[in-house]
Amino acid sequence: GVTVAGFYTWTAFSVWLDIKDATTTRYLKRLVALATIYCIWFERNKRLHDNISTSPRTIFKQLDRFIRDAILSKRNRRQYGTLMQEWLRYD
Repeated sequence: GVTVAGFYTWTAFSVWLDIKDATTTRYLKRLVALATIYCIWFERNKRLHDNISTSPRTIFKQLDRFIRDAILSKRNRRQYGTLMQEWLRYD
């Protein structure tokens, strides 16, 4: 999942979110966007308020864990089983 976070600009990330393709569902793209924004915001707050910064590698691991946990938390896991496969494909 970590390679999804390999965009170097917000524009490239935004374009990826808008592309309709058969390889990545819209749901997964939205989940990745939400998780990315959350992780960046959380890191920003830690740096501002606590003077603590986290390495990019650790942030990407947290992002991956956040997305995996969100997928696993779905009640109907059969429906979302392919979603986890889709996410793991990006490893």
